[in-house]
Amino acid sequence: DPWLHFEDKYHVNDVVKGKVTKLTEFGAFIELEEGIEGLAHISEFSWTKKVNKPSDMLKEGDEVECMILGYDIQAGRVSLGLKQVTANPWDSISGNYPVGTKVHGKVVKITNSGAFVQLEEGIDAFLSGEDLSWTKKVKHPGSEIKVDQELDAVVTECNQENHRIRIGIKQLTDNPWKEFASQYKPGSTLEGEVTSITDFGLFVKAPNGIEGLVNKANISDDRDVPFEEAIKKYNAGDKVNVYVVSIDVDKEKVAFSIKEYKKAQARAELSQYMASNGDDDDGAYTIGDSLKSHKEEK
Repeated sequence: DPWLHFEDKYHVNDVVKGKVTKLTEFGAFIELEEGIEGLAHISEFSWTKKVNKPSDMLKEGDEVECMILGYDIQAGRVSLGLKQVTANPWDSISGNYPVGTKVHGKVVKITNSGAFVQLEEGIDAFLSGEDLSWTKKVKHPGSEIKVDQELDAVVTECNQENHRIRIGIKQLTDNPWKEFASQYKPGSTLEGEVTSITDFGLFVKAPNGIEGLVNKANISDDRDVPFEEAIKKYNAGDKVNVYVVSIDVDKEKVAFSIKEYKKAQARAELSQYMASNGDDDDGAYTIGDSLKSHKEEK
């Protein structure tokens, strides 16, 4: 009985040669020597490939190298692995793809939230729709990229333990949100273009492509005018002056206000008037008159 001397010849983690004797739906039986046969489960075929059926990789009569993963002499069973005789590419993934690395890959699958990009055989990275562009709001990744398309990207996350890599295309270029935040501080003003009108306000695009929201409460400076009426003054493509209320670079959000812009303009005009008429004896009367006329203009 060859099993009597099994432990003299075979040990766990030994790499051995054998012959494929039978294929099943769940794996392959491999003969190590006459009377001793082991099973390589389909999950032990490849580190990276999803093997649907054993016949995709093996056929009866094939000579193969495999590793002994475990055994039960009394039951006459040996557990074998095919993938264990090759290096697991995920073991070196953090060294090959550290965060910040530029990579080149091919799109293999597109989903509602992003796309999977093959970096090498069996190693796919996820490209989120949010990482396609700094400024463009991508509703569906399929409108921007196609399956089999080759592209360049930057590694944004590499998790060796969970076998996960994330990449981004927009990270190939400088973040315009940082540039915008340095150029336009809260309280500054700019001229932008209305890109869309919604039930909660209107979106305005700044000169460098950054898009921000003018909330419905920040459109009209006249409280008596309802939003539904105030919004009728604006159409997509209109040029409009806005006041920068707040900027969040990390969340890529900026809040604009038309109402605050008008207030800022009124304050600037008043300051300019006061400065130019500072020596006028009738200054107090004239300032009041200026305020009155400004109110009438509204």
